[in-house]
Amino acid sequence: MDLARVSDFSVLLVGDAIVDEYVYVDVIGKAVKDAALSSTILRREQFKGGVWAAARHVQGFCRRVDVLRGADIMHNSRMVDAVYLRKLFTTHELLPNDDDSHEYTIGDYDCVIVTDFGHGAMTDRLRERVMREARYLCVNTQTNAVNYGFNTIERYPHADYVVLDELEARLAARMRAAPIEDVILKLGRKHIVVTQGKNGACGFDGVFERAPAVAGAVTDTLGAGDAFLAVSSPYAAAGFSLRDLLRIGNAAGAAKVAIVGHSASVDRAALEKYLG
Repeated sequence: MDLARVSDFSVLLVGDAIVDEYVYVDVIGKAVKDAALSSTILRREQFKGGVWAAARHVQGFCRRVDVLRGADIMHNSRMVDAVYLRKLFTTHELLPNDDDSHEYTIGDYDCVIVTDFGHGAMTDRLRERVMREARYLCVNTQTNAVNYGFNTIERYPHADYVVLDELEARLAARMRAAPIEDVILKLGRKHIVVTQGKNGACGFDGVFERAPAVAGAVTDTLGAGDAFLAVSSPYAAAGFSLRDLLRIGNAAGAAKVAIVGHSASVDRAALEKYLG
C-alpha cells in the first residue's frame, strides 16, 4: 500500500471549531447533602479539537492543509478521573470568537473534508458551496449530546465519500435494530463507511466490505471516528480500494485511541504500526 500517493495533495478541512478541556479530578466521595460526586481539581488541559484536530491528522500525510471554520467555538469541558481517565461529567458552551479563518477557493483542493458537529459552522450557504464546488467531497455529520438526532447525513445529498459511526447511520436511516447492511442500503450512498467501534467497520461501494478493529489498549476514545475520516479521506480521493480505506481508517482509529485527548495526532509512523 503506497501511503505516499497523497503526499502532494492539497486538502481543505471545513467545519466546527472546538476546544476540548480536560479537568483532571480526584474523586473523594459522595457529597453529604446532595446526590453528587465530590472531587478535588488536580489540573487542567486544553486541546484544539473539532476541525482543527482533524486537520492535524491530515497534515501528517498531505503537503497542503487549510482550515475553513465558523466564527463560534464550542467549548467542551470534561471532568476526568485522573487515575483511570474516565469522563465523569461534561459541559458545553458555544462562545463567540473573532473569525481568524480565511476565505478559500474550494475547487482548488484535491479533497475537501467536512467535519460537521452540528454547532453552526456548516450554514446552508456553506453546505451548498462545498457540495457544488468540491472536486472530491468527504463528509461526517456527527451525532452528539448538543445536536442529538438533528444533524444527519441527509443534509448532504451530494458527497463522494461518507464516514459515519453506527449510531449516526441508524439515526439517518431511522432503523434501530436492522442489520447494518440494510441500514447502509437505506442511506443510498455510493461510497460509505460505517464504523462500529470494537466491531471494526463496514463499507459499501457497490459491494460490501468488512474489516476488523485493530486497536490494542484503549486510552481515550475521543476523536477516533474523526481520525478515521481525516486520514482515510485523501486516500479515497486518490482512488484507493474500499478494502484499503477500511484498513487505513481502522489503523488511524487504533492509533488515536492510544492518545489522551488531542495531545498528539495520527502520523504516518503511527498508521504503519497498526497496518502491520
